[in-house]
Amino acid sequence: MRKKPQVDCFLLIVVSLLCIIGVLAIFSAGAPFGYIDDNAPPYGWAMNQLKWLGLGVLFLFFASRLNYHFYKRFDRVVILFVILSLLLVFAPKLGRQIRGVHRWITFGSFQIQPSELAKLGIIIYLSCSLVRKKDRIISFIGGFLPYLIIISLIFLLVMIEPDLGSALIIAGVGFVLIYAGGAKISHMLYVAALGILPIYFSISKIGYRKNRIIAFLNPESDPLGIGFQPLHLKMSIGAGGLWGMGPGKGNEKLFYLPTPHTDSIFAVIGEEFGFIGTSLIILLFLIFTWRGLKIAKRAPDELGRLLAIGLTCLISGQALINMGVATVILPTTGSALPFISYGGSSLLTSLVAIGILLNISKQSKLNKRNGTRG
Repeated sequence: MRKKPQVDCFLLIVVSLLCIIGVLAIFSAGAPFGYIDDNAPPYGWAMNQLKWLGLGVLFLFFASRLNYHFYKRFDRVVILFVILSLLLVFAPKLGRQIRGVHRWITFGSFQIQPSELAKLGIIIYLSCSLVRKKDRIISFIGGFLPYLIIISLIFLLVMIEPDLGSALIIAGVGFVLIYAGGAKISHMLYVAALGILPIYFSISKIGYRKNRIIAFLNPESDPLGIGFQPLHLKMSIGAGGLWGMGPGKGNEKLFYLPTPHTDSIFAVIGEEFGFIGTSLIILLFLIFTWRGLKIAKRAPDELGRLLAIGLTCLISGQALINMGVATVILPTTGSALPFISYGGSSLLTSLVAIGILLNISKQSKLNKRNGTRG
């Protein structure tokens, strides 16, 4: 009796460890807030994350069982859905505004963040479309330009929410895929050069973004103002030393770190588990990147290769940005730490991405067993 190809257990173990670390870190970061708010139990954020994790595991299982070639039939529908959802964040009653930011769509008690869906959607669309139009991508007008327009449209829709971090991630992953799909480097360099000016304008002419750059370059100039966040991120990481202060014993999460359960969660882990804890997380993401690129290399066809490259770059890139901000190597920008930061939309899309990677890996093993490729 022929055995079914096994999933990539190595990848699954790494992701499982990251998710477990995430729930524990969210519990530690969120518990203090429960004691000062009667409506927020100490374990509230962690319990919500566990609920999303349970749903995400179901999504992962489904995506791992669904042949990834299925997406070729609906890639145009996917990108249209992404664009529509990004527009709906501004719709009355559906869109939810928090502190002047439009990033969520609500359906009763259910809430999603379309920019997270956009990250996954752009990868699926570009991968499928590039396979169909592979011979045209070397042409600027007939191949490169249409993809540039779509990436730019999604970039702008996310920017006006505003969410510069997600917009840059979407643009970065999009260009990686276009390059992997065979685009000319000269075309990409021209576009990159032209894109510097609007990005510079969006940072230098918008107060809070400009302040983030100033705070990154010289946080000591305004320690109680714009430099408050990067200085306390440094303090949190530095206070952990080698072994950390111990689970739940961190002080910086107590109203010093902004959103300790989301953007600053790596700094919370650094304070409580020290260099050893943060090194473990970095190691897990390095292993994930290695496995993802290995799946891309062994993919049975071009579609599998592009999907694996895009999904691996998406998760690894977000992790790199989040950890770079937490260690003040990069300027402050909103980017979740995949599998670890609190947030249902981010967790769901990340686990779906893992499901697709697992399916590509299974298809590769099946094709190898049958002696075929592509």
